[in-house]
Amino acid sequence: MLNLSLISLTSFILIYQNIIILNEETLILICFVTFCFIIFNKLSKTLYTNFTTRSLKTKSSLVTSLNQLTTTLIHIIKLQIEFKNLTNQFKNLKIYFLKLGISVSNNLPIYCINKSKIIYPKKIRFIQNLEQQIAKLLALLLIQKLTKLVKIQQFCKQNLKINWFLCFHKISLREHLNKLKNN
Repeated sequence: MLNLSLISLTSFILIYQNIIILNEETLILICFVTFCFIIFNKLSKTLYTNFTTRSLKTKSSLVTSLNQLTTTLIHIIKLQIEFKNLTNQFKNLKIYFLKLGISVSNNLPIYCINKSKIIYPKKIRFIQNLEQQIAKLLALLLIQKLTKLVKIQQFCKQNLKINWFLCFHKISLREHLNKLKNN
């Protein structure tokens, strides 16, 4: 109110001294300034509260957005760290498998040789025993067949008196006698 009275007094003095000419434009200007002043005084509280609520809403929205952005960034950073850890774990796994492959390729021939040293002597002994038994069996079979053949030959020569067997017997006796003479 003091401002309005001060402005009115100043305007009156300026008009009275003919510094400001009072005409339509000046009156319109004074009315406009007065209108603006009154509007400002009347609406300033309302505008202040409106701007305050808007700023608070904007602030809360910004805080919420920043919090969400922060949590999202933290989550992304954690994922990047986990991805780096995953790549490191895959690198470690690769190194482990390379070492395992090298170890297996180095030790597999030794293992096979040692295993063959254990298995093959047993198989060789088994085969040697089998050979000896087969040789004995063959010898026994040959002896049996030869004894049967000799018995059949003697039977044919003595009992049946077949000429061919008698002739063969005489030829074999002559050959044995010749061998005995030469020795």
